[in-house]
Amino acid sequence: MDKRTQIINTALSAFYQRGIHAVGINEILKEAGVAKKTLYNHFVSKDELICACLELRDQRFNQWLYEQLENCNTPFEVANALFSALSAWIDNKVSELGPFNGCFFINTAAEFPHSEHPIAMLCKAHKESVLQLLFDKLSHTEQLKGQLEKTIQLAQLLMTLKEGMICQARVTHSSNTLMQDPVLLRQLIASSI
Repeated sequence: MDKRTQIINTALSAFYQRGIHAVGINEILKEAGVAKKTLYNHFVSKDELICACLELRDQRFNQWLYEQLENCNTPFEVANALFSALSAWIDNKVSELGPFNGCFFINTAAEFPHSEHPIAMLCKAHKESVLQLLFDKLSHTEQLKGQLEKTIQLAQLLMTLKEGMICQARVTHSSNTLMQDPVLLRQLIASSI
């Protein structure tokens, strides 16, 4: 692994588990085993390093979510796969996302509340990309082909429920199995399409 990747991975893990403002550059240097000069050869500032961490997490999360939804052919299958995957992540059964500590993008946005800050903009872009992924997957299902408005509404509903499930799990330190109830999911989908 090259030094830049090593620094990003170390920083991402530390920022995600402890919070961005709680982690100093010296901690990252120590944990990554690199010199300050090496860090600043790759990143001109802590903000630039944070942006690199957000970009990597976005890539990892979206790839993981895409793989979870890849074989879904109905809106119900999309919803069921989404909430099953989230539950597995919350229960620390998804090694590629690391130990669950809520949404890195929500946590980061809370630390950078100004909407025009580049870090806040990356957090927003991540949420938009996840919503787009849900929309794309739903729009290819037989039940929703050619139904733009219903597809948008269902994608937004699933996104909102996903966000709520993650936030609730972060606060309560437990997964909520309500969204894994197939009867409830079928009713939710039926009322939305």
